[in-house]
Amino acid sequence: MKQNEMDKFIAHCNKYLDQDVESILHTPINLIPHIDILLYKPTEKYPYWKLITMGASDYQMPNVPNTLGYRNEYIIFISPSEEITDPNVINWYCNQLFEIAYYPVNTNSHITYGHSIEWGNDENSDMVSAFIEMPQIIEDVNFLKCKLGLLKHTIILQPILLTRDETNTLLKIGPQAYSDYLYPENNDRKHFICERY
Repeated sequence: MKQNEMDKFIAHCNKYLDQDVESILHTPINLIPHIDILLYKPTEKYPYWKLITMGASDYQMPNVPNTLGYRNEYIIFISPSEEITDPNVINWYCNQLFEIAYYPVNTNSHITYGHSIEWGNDENSDMVSAFIEMPQIIEDVNFLKCKLGLLKHTIILQPILLTRDETNTLLKIGPQAYSDYLYPENNDRKHFICERY
């Protein structure tokens, strides 16, 4: 991302999360696109840690019909009880975001709302896949789309990490029914927090 695009993206996230970014976690890996991660603390309005990729949208995914957009960034929400200052913990969550963000690049594919990515068993976690959701917990739906330039905008999607049983349920009932389970309309027991175990 160019500096002016990064400034616009951070301002967009700050506005809709109603807080300033706590820190920018710079990746030491020299991959293209270069992706950093924005870290936001829990607040009263959104009482979770928030991690957001910045730079994934430099990759324009292949054209497909019926999509939200051709460039993505990704946000995850983490329990405030997680020891996010522990390097092992924050690195694990960042690595999950990197894997998801680089998936379209590495496979020359297009991922959007309702898609899922499966990586299989991980000895350091119970999670085996991610379901790509819209970040419905954010009050203002305008958070979903960020204009970075005259002809460049990005969609901010929410990967939700799933266990093997949850993945099997997703495959059985389908993406729309699973989305309704994660964000039920008439129930405030939402299931959108990312967990390691």
